[in-house]
Amino acid sequence: MAKSSSIVVKGNDVRHDPKSDFICITDLAKLKGDEPDVLIANWLRTADTVDFIQEWEQLYNVNFKPVEFDRFTKKAGRNAFRLSAKNLMEIGCIGIYSKRGRNGGTYAAIQWAIHFANWMDPAFYLATLDSYIDLQRTVYGEDATRLRFSRELAAKNYKMITQANSQRQIPNPPDPHTRDIIYGDRKSTLRRHLKQVDADILNLALWKMTAKQWRARFQPKDKRANMRDFATTEELNTMASLQVILRHLQEDQYSREEMLDRLTIKAKEFIKFYCDTPEKIERLKQVQKQRNW
Repeated sequence: MAKSSSIVVKGNDVRHDPKSDFICITDLAKLKGDEPDVLIANWLRTADTVDFIQEWEQLYNVNFKPVEFDRFTKKAGRNAFRLSAKNLMEIGCIGIYSKRGRNGGTYAAIQWAIHFANWMDPAFYLATLDSYIDLQRTVYGEDATRLRFSRELAAKNYKMITQANSQRQIPNPPDPHTRDIIYGDRKSTLRRHLKQVDADILNLALWKMTAKQWRARFQPKDKRANMRDFATTEELNTMASLQVILRHLQEDQYSREEMLDRLTIKAKEFIKFYCDTPEKIERLKQVQKQRNW
């Protein structure tokens, strides 16, 4: 990808950082004709924006610090409350950053930019979203863009599953001495194991094998690669749907055997639903034949 790019919003260039995939919201603010820094500051200080930032960071930032962020949520919306990109960066937020200099400005993740555009004017919301999608089509192509967004959706929903495991209570043995022997610092290891088990349930339901079995059988050259990297758009959409169902099954405390049975049935239903044309069915068959699984 080029070192710099832009999207066109209402006939004007808005800078896009291809490395981070962030949008320059300073350029968006300039389209309103007001002082861009003032407009961004007014947007950041609203209670709705602070709530949005908190939700986004909890979802995308594994190092998010909710306790430190809480001081913003308590003051949001008050007359004297002010919030800047610098304040957010100082506590480890990753959805926004500022660059100084002649080509500087405030850049934000696409969801932030869309939120900001909608706050300014609903017409800017649609224009910004359409322009960003057009950029993705230009860079990746129509099919690749659909695949990319499906991949991101599956990844996003997977975080919902792992979040449920991070909140799961692991009981301690009643005797302190026994507790230290059995657990020590192993709770984090146990939680990682639970996450992997749930991921394997999803893989088994859709592809009839675990990630470990897939690696042993196909030995991918890229050690970081996983099964989802070779999936079709329809399979990724199915995976995203299964992840939502798995979260509900977790909450209802189904056994893992019951989860697998239910998800296997649903996987077949979702594949049939998403492969809703003869062309999609044929494409899935071709991909399955090429990858041999």
